[in-house]
Amino acid sequence: MNNLKLSGSMLILLWWIVFSVAAAQSPLDMLTGSNKPVVYQPPDPSTLTVKWWQEAIKNSPPETPYAALNQLAVELQIYTDIENYQLSKAAIQAISQFKYNISQLVQTAATEVLIEPVSYTQEESYSLAEIYAYKQQIRDIQMSQAQRQEDINQLRNDAKLQYESINDLIVKHRNLPQDSLERLETGLLWIEARSWMELFEKQADKLVAKQSLVSQRLLNLQNHLARAIELIEPDVEKVDELNKSLAKIEQAINSTSAKVQAANLKITSTEADTVIGGFLTDIKKLELANYMLELNELELQQIQVKAELDWIYNTQPDKKIKDSLLLDHVNNANQIKARTEANQSKWQALAQDILISPALSPEFEKIKKVKDAASKRTRLAQELLLGVNDLDWQLEQVTFIEGLLTKQVIDSKSGLNRIWAQIKSYGTTGWSGFERMANKTLFNINETPITLMPLLRLIIIVLIGYLVSKLVRFIIRRVEARRNVEKSSVFFILDKLIHYLIIFVATIAGFTTLGINLTNLTLIAGALSVGIGFGLQNIVSNFVSGLTIMFERSLKVGDYIEMEDGYTGTVMEINARSTRINTNDNIDVVIPNSDLVTNKIINWTLRDSIKRVKIPFGVAYGTDKELVKTAAIEAAENVTYTLINMKGREPEVRMTGFGDNSLDFILLVWVSKYGVRRPGRIKASYLWELDSAFNKYAIEVPFPQRVVHYADEAMRGEAAKGKEN
Repeated sequence: MNNLKLSGSMLILLWWIVFSVAAAQSPLDMLTGSNKPVVYQPPDPSTLTVKWWQEAIKNSPPETPYAALNQLAVELQIYTDIENYQLSKAAIQAISQFKYNISQLVQTAATEVLIEPVSYTQEESYSLAEIYAYKQQIRDIQMSQAQRQEDINQLRNDAKLQYESINDLIVKHRNLPQDSLERLETGLLWIEARSWMELFEKQADKLVAKQSLVSQRLLNLQNHLARAIELIEPDVEKVDELNKSLAKIEQAINSTSAKVQAANLKITSTEADTVIGGFLTDIKKLELANYMLELNELELQQIQVKAELDWIYNTQPDKKIKDSLLLDHVNNANQIKARTEANQSKWQALAQDILISPALSPEFEKIKKVKDAASKRTRLAQELLLGVNDLDWQLEQVTFIEGLLTKQVIDSKSGLNRIWAQIKSYGTTGWSGFERMANKTLFNINETPITLMPLLRLIIIVLIGYLVSKLVRFIIRRVEARRNVEKSSVFFILDKLIHYLIIFVATIAGFTTLGINLTNLTLIAGALSVGIGFGLQNIVSNFVSGLTIMFERSLKVGDYIEMEDGYTGTVMEINARSTRINTNDNIDVVIPNSDLVTNKIINWTLRDSIKRVKIPFGVAYGTDKELVKTAAIEAAENVTYTLINMKGREPEVRMTGFGDNSLDFILLVWVSKYGVRRPGRIKASYLWELDSAFNKYAIEVPFPQRVVHYADEAMRGEAAKGKEN
């Protein structure tokens, strides 16, 4: 038994060894019985799968990841045989391009991104020139980083475009017959596009890695510069050199100013309306811009040298400059900087517009004068663009030195004086920044540039006009209240006209701050005519109707009116577009002014505030007419709205006719202005008192009576008479 148990254990161990050896072999080796490794076969362009690139990378050694793709590039050369494969030029080009791209991928992968580390040793002190040198290095690195980032973005975008192209090629490849020449060509284009996408991505990755290393180097340099600025010391021995440099700059400014004036005079002369005339005009503009740019650079150099001298003098007790003069110097520097930044965009736009203009046509290339003028124009535009770019460095130097001056003034103070100096410095800097922002062109009106500052002036002027109008209208209302005139139409018209006039004048004054020539109203009139034609006609009609109502005085605030549609109420406001009336139910109704002018309106209180009211009624036949008159007059006198003591306007009763069931009368009563505004209440009051008076004098008010005979009763009566007969 023990031997059997041992044999069973040995069998289990033997099976485990066989299973391990089998598992170590590939399934294909087990089926074929071969111990040889599987050899990678490059894909056929006609039978590509979506994973063909990944399979090639997977079957390449780690140290040479593109070996299988190199093998594919070699085997694709058989398709360049024109006798056997009549491929298109694009397909043949794809084969050679794929081979070149793989070689570039191998080279890119082998290239290491290395940047030599730079160590910065901190010195005991630094001069201003050393600080400028560090700043120039930072500026150069930042410019190269910006350019590198543009390259990265472009490569990423190119890779994305290739990816989209691959998707289209995959769909096309699947839908073509397998043995067709077109499917083979599509596969070759697919292979080329995939190599392009990989190459773009790898190049972008290399640039990203380099960007990261450069960013770290830039950070180290910026940290070193920040420490160096704290240790900066003025170079007293440089004063004579700076004074000489300042004298040269002043001479250069005078000379360049004369050139600017001459260029200004030159540009006023008109050229012929020809091709060469247009070139000569552009040359004049560019020459003027270049001279102005040169003058601007000299002014910045002058302010920089003066600031450095002030900074040096302010460290010497015997030559210390007043703080107010230093801050004035900073303010002047800010103004020059603002003017420079405003001109930069104009000069840059001028140069770019000329550089992107169409090239000369072949017929003009043969004309020497035109060709020379075009070349000179291009050269001047390039010089202007380069000068604008260099101007940024000059601005940065001026900003730095004026910052040193400001810090010097603040550090020399203590307590409240230090706080006040900081407030003045921040206020000056903030105002300068606001001016630079406010002087940037937002848009153009009839070739007039519009900036934020004139727009703010326009808003402020209109706001002041509105407040002045508000004050004047308040004074008018106070005068109206003191005269005990309730809603006088004269004061109302005066109130509205003064408001419109002040707002109009303020608007015109505001538009003049924009630099728009208001003597030529062609543009404004054209815009208004188009606006009126496309939908403003109703607004204009209502506005003119409102003015007509106010001047005609056929309708005034306080009048009681009745419209054709049945609305009745008191006029509360007559505005530019509409009129508001308040009904007896205390409901406000807004009516367009044009409706009040074109439609029929009953004005109950236009000329006189009292009106006559007619109350019809009827009594039974046989009633004493004198008694009816007495009762009706008595009823009218009991109503508070009735005018009793006004001669010629006493209550009156008239008989109007013989009705079907009654004698018809009408009560004519003159009522006060308070009653006129309440027609419903007046009628109800008189009817109430008439009923009371008729009951008092036993006067009967008739009502219609009808006798109804049923048809079946009449027929039964006739039948009974027939039986009797």
